[in-house]
Amino acid sequence: MRIFGICYNQKDDKKTCKCTYEMSHVKYEEWIMVLPHILKDKFDNVVNDLVDALDAGLSVMDKDLNIVWANKTLSKMLNLRDDPVGKNCREIYKCECKETKYCSVLKTLSSGKKQFSEIQLITEKGERKYVKNISLPIRNENGSIIQLLKLSIDTTEQEEKIHRLSLLRKLAELMQGPLQTDRLLHLILTCVTAGTALGFNRARLFLVDKERDIVYGKMAVGPSSWEEANKIWSEIASKYEKLEDLIKVSEDHYREDTPLHMITRLMAYSLADEKEIIVSCVKTKKPILEKDAFHNPKSNKKFVSMINANEFVCVPLVVKDEAIGVICADNVYSHKPITEEQVELLSIFANRAALAIANAEAYEKLEEKIQQLKDTQERLIRSERLAVIGNMAAYIAHEIRNPLVTVGGFARAILRDSINNKQTRQNIEIIVEEVGRLEKILANIMDFSKPVEQAPVKVLTQINEILENTCSLMDPYFKNNRIQLIKKLDTTIPKINIDPTQIKQVFLNLIKNAVESMTDGGTLIIETMVENEYVKINISDTGGGMTIEAMQNIFMPFFTTKVDGTGVGLAVSRKIVEDHQGYIKMKSSLHEGTTFSVFLPVKKTSAFFKEGE
Repeated sequence: MRIFGICYNQKDDKKTCKCTYEMSHVKYEEWIMVLPHILKDKFDNVVNDLVDALDAGLSVMDKDLNIVWANKTLSKMLNLRDDPVGKNCREIYKCECKETKYCSVLKTLSSGKKQFSEIQLITEKGERKYVKNISLPIRNENGSIIQLLKLSIDTTEQEEKIHRLSLLRKLAELMQGPLQTDRLLHLILTCVTAGTALGFNRARLFLVDKERDIVYGKMAVGPSSWEEANKIWSEIASKYEKLEDLIKVSEDHYREDTPLHMITRLMAYSLADEKEIIVSCVKTKKPILEKDAFHNPKSNKKFVSMINANEFVCVPLVVKDEAIGVICADNVYSHKPITEEQVELLSIFANRAALAIANAEAYEKLEEKIQQLKDTQERLIRSERLAVIGNMAAYIAHEIRNPLVTVGGFARAILRDSINNKQTRQNIEIIVEEVGRLEKILANIMDFSKPVEQAPVKVLTQINEILENTCSLMDPYFKNNRIQLIKKLDTTIPKINIDPTQIKQVFLNLIKNAVESMTDGGTLIIETMVENEYVKINISDTGGGMTIEAMQNIFMPFFTTKVDGTGVGLAVSRKIVEDHQGYIKMKSSLHEGTTFSVFLPVKKTSAFFKEGE
């Protein structure tokens, strides 16, 4: 490397040129010429043309760090709009050395040795540029430093290569985590489009659906217009230097209603149509770089019209020698040509991404299986617990019932006789009343033990008929408690396979609870509808609602918020519904009311349970 430094000899007003030559660790300095005045002007022109033609930016500054000379390359490299001559070094180079002790130019001035520094710049297009500065002293005949030479070299290309290698390592680390598939796909596309990463303008991700024998657009990331692109790139360049920061903010602000994403979601191609470029990429498992899609007669014009890009690249996502999808990227806004090196880098990245996608899908399936096992285990434990409680309750009820009937019978007989003693009569009345309450509790417990022990006997039944019968049965009960009943029964719901007796008990329990929650009267709404593959029955009240604690324990056996309740009704109801492969959901707001939703499968399905909300 040859570097020219220019200085003025103040004694004889001669312009001299000092040449510094560096190779390996050896440094040679020599004065190459001292020109006579007659050649000075011609020499100036030659030297200026020479230094302007260099790829390096050059400046000479005095000992106060004011720039006294600079070549044209420096202004282009540092995006300077005005002539840097006459301005201070710090103002022009905008170094990040906040304290003077870290200033490389001052170090050169004090030590007399060359110093290195690096700065990052953002171009007008929002691209990041890396510049390496070398500060050198310029000495006079006595060896004293009289000026400083600063050489600036654009190292963006080298830095980007290093950065990309580091990026692949970082991405591999980020994708190692147990990510959800959608979050991972968004991470992959963010890396493809981020300026700090692969730097494409837009990226689409297609996935193979084997069951439907298609490859379809799953997700897209990128601006929808040139104005949006400029805004995003400027914001990204100024705010987020690290890839991790960019990924985080991208996740927080990701939207699925962007035109790019919505158009991509409409794209789907049969795997049999190998003329389609996405399908061809899947079948061949090789990258495809399209340079002139608008004029290529082999290009599918419909696909090209959908992505609206003349130049784009498609790389396959390959796992275990099988393509599971395709990444399609372009530079439609910057018009930056896609190089073979970028295609190769994107292919390496796609291989990593494909493995991560496969791992994420396997992880999700594993999580789903684990959750099913947990649900099944909880159901079995709950079922066993209910069975034990039911058996114990039946035994206790049976043992207590006979002596209780005897006590109640004698008490009622004594009460029927005329008793003159007022206090004795009052005591007997209390005994009769308490015996009656105990008999009622025993009856409830006996009801609880029956469905726990008995398997449902299912027949095809219209659920609306059971609800109508239940409401007719409870009509006097509604009137006595000032309940307004509103029925919204969908007459189109199909018959379902249930045990009518057990399901009727569920409705009785839920309706009775709803009425009891409306102590001053209210409105009871009963609705039926089909939701997904279930018949859904909503039973809503306008009562006092429940606390969070009550909601968490409402299905626990013997948990009750009522003074005379047994806490078995809802536990039994859930057991019955689960035995029908259904589930119960519940939502409640204090002082507003509660809604229980019973879901019963239209078709016979595998066991499927959900906890109440």
